[in-house]
Amino acid sequence: MSGTTTIRLEVNQVADTAIARVTIRVDGSVLAVLEEPPWEVEWNAGEEFNQHVVDAEVVDVTGREDADTVLTRDLETAVFRAEVNAVLLYVSALDGGGRYVPGLAADDFEVYENGKRQDIASFSAEPRPMVVGLLLDTSGSMQEGAKLERARQGALAFLDQIGGGDEAFVMTFDSFPMLQQDLTANQAMLREALSDLVPGGATSMNLAVVEGADVLMDRPERRALIVLSDGYDTTQTVSVDQAVDYARRLDVRVYTIGIFGALSGDLRGRRTFDMINPGEDSLRSFADGTGGRSIILDSLGELLSAYEDIANELKSQYALAYRPANPASAGEWREIEVRADGADEVRTKPGYYGGQS
Repeated sequence: MSGTTTIRLEVNQVADTAIARVTIRVDGSVLAVLEEPPWEVEWNAGEEFNQHVVDAEVVDVTGREDADTVLTRDLETAVFRAEVNAVLLYVSALDGGGRYVPGLAADDFEVYENGKRQDIASFSAEPRPMVVGLLLDTSGSMQEGAKLERARQGALAFLDQIGGGDEAFVMTFDSFPMLQQDLTANQAMLREALSDLVPGGATSMNLAVVEGADVLMDRPERRALIVLSDGYDTTQTVSVDQAVDYARRLDVRVYTIGIFGALSGDLRGRRTFDMINPGEDSLRSFADGTGGRSIILDSLGELLSAYEDIANELKSQYALAYRPANPASAGEWREIEVRADGADEVRTKPGYYGGQS
């Protein structure tokens, strides 16, 4: 929550016993000590739309105590749960060198929906909790050289970057996707899920994106998938377009890392300008279609930095929300563009469907 609000308590006395005092704390600090009704106090939560812990302790004249705790809604939870037509955006602002631009304020941003500027209702520059899926290609081609081991090391490096309030899951995909570890904040369990990966089979990358998005369904936090692959979908259970559309509808960003071709030198191998690597094209489509980012590596030595770059982007995003001046009808696609003063590039989701934002 943000801004000035009134904290109001309902205190039920036992028989005719009088209340001696009511102590109200916010985030561990005493806000007020009240000795008579009304049991309420004004509080300024600040400009940032953050979650706070509000504690109330009641003591009667006999010395008996009671207490209760309430968690206020942060930006994600408030926008996700509130019955208002609000659109939540996570925005990456970068300079000309691809570095993240810190210190921007709400007034630095402009949001456009279908070309029409919208008023920003909420803004936060604080790191926000996230739920992330690590999707690793374990198809037969990943047994070449050190591909799978480097991929495992990169995923472990990503886990080192996430915060205590974040959760992750591990999914591998060969002929079929397989959930190795469901969402958890337990680092030991996540690392164990990455410890014994065996390559083999085909590549069901598109279906893995769909099933990975399903794991994140209905979570109010930032939702992202990080997909690593050295090829393209060979099962075609679902198409790339279908998988992108599904991730969009669940408001999941897809970040992709591609390792293609030879094991030394240029991983993408030699190709003429009119040759299109279908795997690279798929990975870029996932990222571009959901507001994520695609990193195509030139060598396996870049894998660790690729995972770290994605972790840094997720930690550096601004969160802002707006209520469309003209709400979209159910199923209607609305395009989104965000601009920011002081940034050369701005990334966010490309749009949303009416009835889901």
